[in-house]
Amino acid sequence: MVVSGTHASRLAAVVALILMLAGLAATAPDARAGDTARAVLAFLPEGGDNNPDPVLERLAARPRLAIGLVSATQGRYSQTQSLLDISAGSRTSVNVYEPRTPPKLELVVGGDGSGFIFGWTKMLVRARTALAQIRPGLLAQQIPGGVAYAGVRGRKHLEAVAAANREGDVAEVSLGPAADLGDRVRRLLRHHRFVVAGLPTADKGNAVLDRLITDRKPGDVLIVMQTRARSSVPQLLPIGAVLADDSRGLLTSPTTRLEGIVAAIDVSVTILRGLELRVPSGVKGQQMRAEGVSDVDHLTAIASRLHVVGGRRIPMLFALLFSWASLTLALGLIADRRGVRAGMRIGALAVLWLLPMLLLTGWLAPSRTVEVTLVVGGAFALGALTDRFVRWPRGPLVPAAVAVVVYAADLVAGSGLIVRSLLGPNPRSGGRFYGLGNELEATLVVLVLVALGTALLRQADFERAPAPFGRGPGRSRRAATIVALTGVVAAIFVGSGQLGADVGGVITFGAGFAVMTVLLLPGGATRRTLVVAALVPFLAIAALALLDLATGGNGHFTRTVLQADSATALWDVVVRRYTLAFNVLRSGAMPFITVLALLSIAYAVRYRDRIYAPLRGSALWSAALAGALASAIVGALFNDSGPILLVFGVFVLACLTAYVRGDPSAAAQG
Repeated sequence: MVVSGTHASRLAAVVALILMLAGLAATAPDARAGDTARAVLAFLPEGGDNNPDPVLERLAARPRLAIGLVSATQGRYSQTQSLLDISAGSRTSVNVYEPRTPPKLELVVGGDGSGFIFGWTKMLVRARTALAQIRPGLLAQQIPGGVAYAGVRGRKHLEAVAAANREGDVAEVSLGPAADLGDRVRRLLRHHRFVVAGLPTADKGNAVLDRLITDRKPGDVLIVMQTRARSSVPQLLPIGAVLADDSRGLLTSPTTRLEGIVAAIDVSVTILRGLELRVPSGVKGQQMRAEGVSDVDHLTAIASRLHVVGGRRIPMLFALLFSWASLTLALGLIADRRGVRAGMRIGALAVLWLLPMLLLTGWLAPSRTVEVTLVVGGAFALGALTDRFVRWPRGPLVPAAVAVVVYAADLVAGSGLIVRSLLGPNPRSGGRFYGLGNELEATLVVLVLVALGTALLRQADFERAPAPFGRGPGRSRRAATIVALTGVVAAIFVGSGQLGADVGGVITFGAGFAVMTVLLLPGGATRRTLVVAALVPFLAIAALALLDLATGGNGHFTRTVLQADSATALWDVVVRRYTLAFNVLRSGAMPFITVLALLSIAYAVRYRDRIYAPLRGSALWSAALAGALASAIVGALFNDSGPILLVFGVFVLACLTAYVRGDPSAAAQG
């Protein structure tokens, strides 16, 4: 066949066009990688040769990284659980899993260069027991083309779990020497928008990290966090990031609302947002951002403080009770029964002064000995001054009012001091990062109710003849209205996602204020008022939902309840909370302490007329005490901490009872 010159030239043009298109197709991945955002999640181990600096200092030494601390897990630390939580973008307490410890997972590399996480099927079975929307592998499942993993040959590659999709598959695996890890990550980024990297230790790890920072292109996301903590206690691990907007400073997120602290589940959302991909509904983390000035000293200080607060609670309580007993016995030796009564009053008031003192030491962050001494000594000094200058039985009004004011002010300011106090929520545990914890919830509600009751008292009421418990003067529509309105304000502070963010606290406070309001009505408790009182906590929850939606509170309640996908998800929330409460009930000495609290309640209720006789049957005092008891019982029934609220509430009520029994006018009778 003879081809003319014209046809030959046309054929050559067609061939040239085909070759050009083929060349473009061959280079398409590189071009696409340059035009679209990419992400790298790197895990930097602690330690190594020559005793290198701590990971936080190594991250802070790189100015392009925004730095912070990451709450690795909710509850006890496990590297495997932390990686699974990152891959799911959501987490729950390890105490609701069955079994609690995740199965052993291992990266297996296939002949085609892809990978698979051995043990993934067992892990999925365990995840389904969590009674929550926990779907490991959800992060990688959202990445078109899957996620690649690069690591150092000869090491364990548990970090590859963060690169696995819902089936446990890793799109591509590259294992080799530490020296070329940076090059291998760069090659993987040509074909994959997201790469997980397991870095080497010490100086080799620093070198690879520097390479990752240098290779980052504008708009890319780079996150590096410490892995393999030495302890299984709850952890705040160092984290650094170059975010899509290249912002610097300290990392934070709406999950924690704390400067310098984020949650591990925030990593998934930050990566997906940076890659401009959809965040699925099952992901509960929030996007990280950087703000302020990078301050490693601030992070070190808050990490040190949060590390010690849990271990100081019991010594502080023992020192308080020992001091109370010693003071009462010493005063008894000096003035017999009059001295004992004075010791009872001063010790009870010292317990009420404890909460303001804890905010003070949270701000000072002293040593253990200084803190215990300052808290106990300061509380007893203030208790003695209050007893000296405030006439019985108004004494509790002063410490209760001070506690309510300072804690409300700190909630408005972001609860920074509450978090650092001995009774505040500890971000290390990962369950709550701001607002009120359950221990504070159970204590504050008693203080608020007693403050109200004593504020409305008239001293002349105690010059009348004694009356049965709750049958004395004090009932009025005015008093009931004041209590009800105060309850509304208290519920806003406790439950709003912008402030206390404690939905269980709304039920606890609602029950207490409803009971106190009903008992102060002139007609007393009727069938109608009892029905209304029973509905108040649930009406308060509905109002809280509207408030959070209107103000953009975006608290835990909003994300887990209001934004739940189905009725099944809501039911899982209920079952999970009661599972956690039951776990608390059966742990340690809690069963015995709970029984003791219940017996104390039964005894006080049965012999209330005799025990509280010094109050002359004051309706205000009795309504406050009854409301506090109702809040302790209802709080225990509707919170995931269960009996803890009952025990704390009963303890404060016992202290108030000691104050009542310390009536100075009782003279010589027993």
